[in-house]
Amino acid sequence: MKIAQIGTGYWGRNHARVWKEMKDEGIIDDIILVDVKESAVRPLAENFSLKYLTSADDLPADIDAVDIVAPTPLHFSLSKRFLEEGKHVFVEKPMTATSQEGEELVKIATGAGKILMPGHLFRYHPALNRVKEMIAGRRFGKIFYVKTVRSAMRVPRKDMGVLLALAIHDVDTYTYILGKKPQSVLCDASEHFWEGIEDVASLTLRYGETSGYIFESWLSPIGNKIREIYVAGESLSARVDYLKPDVIELYDSSLTPSNGDWILENEGMRSITVPYREPLKEELLDFVRSCETGKKPTADMHSGLEAVKVIESAMESARSGKRVDI
Repeated sequence: MKIAQIGTGYWGRNHARVWKEMKDEGIIDDIILVDVKESAVRPLAENFSLKYLTSADDLPADIDAVDIVAPTPLHFSLSKRFLEEGKHVFVEKPMTATSQEGEELVKIATGAGKILMPGHLFRYHPALNRVKEMIAGRRFGKIFYVKTVRSAMRVPRKDMGVLLALAIHDVDTYTYILGKKPQSVLCDASEHFWEGIEDVASLTLRYGETSGYIFESWLSPIGNKIREIYVAGESLSARVDYLKPDVIELYDSSLTPSNGDWILENEGMRSITVPYREPLKEELLDFVRSCETGKKPTADMHSGLEAVKVIESAMESARSGKRVDI
């Protein structure tokens, strides 16, 4: 199988490293890097002893699949082009900038019989997958809420705000681990540096009896980068630091009824470890296997489209100041 990677920026460099590993392991036959900036692609290609081009127009016809790690505004046009050329497509999140674009891509991919896979990395996070298994096995009992915090101090991006850049990870993660879609969303967002670009946002989602709380910020000067998720259940709770993908903190705390009142039982926290597998490599392996077998990937085009729709509903809520049904 021959792959072309479009884009070699910050995250693209990680993709190139993983593709190189997979080529050396015989999982793929070849990988070609493509970037309009030769100053970016040439050193990377030379470092990994890979071929490179500065124009996708020069790609050979026998390419089987394309990995798009280009800026979001290019996701739709590049994905559409290569799907229509009969290639399988992996595209980093968000799959598209709008749900209208996403719906068109899904229609094209379905008609062409090709894999269209969005880069929802956290579906391949080992600790999160163990938490998902525990939820499915009723280890937590009733899930009261799920909460995520993603914060750091950085110059806000100019191309998109924290909703499409960060929150889209969490709305997809909640759907994935809870096994259900949100019914509604209430969002508050604020912009402080670039007009039309929110740099702080909070979302409250409803999943039946479970609530989801998301906080995203590029303006958090206190502490280091924070990436963590909490699952609060009636019999067990968990915390996962996304930056420690093989560790889960479990909290054996619960409230039990007693003579018309409630008693807190707290056995403290214990940590468990799960086998580590690099999420990005697992994600790209899933893409390759799906292309070869036709099976639906764990992160499929429908989940990519659904995540964009939820973010659009969050944006509508932020504009109106009202809860929006999804």
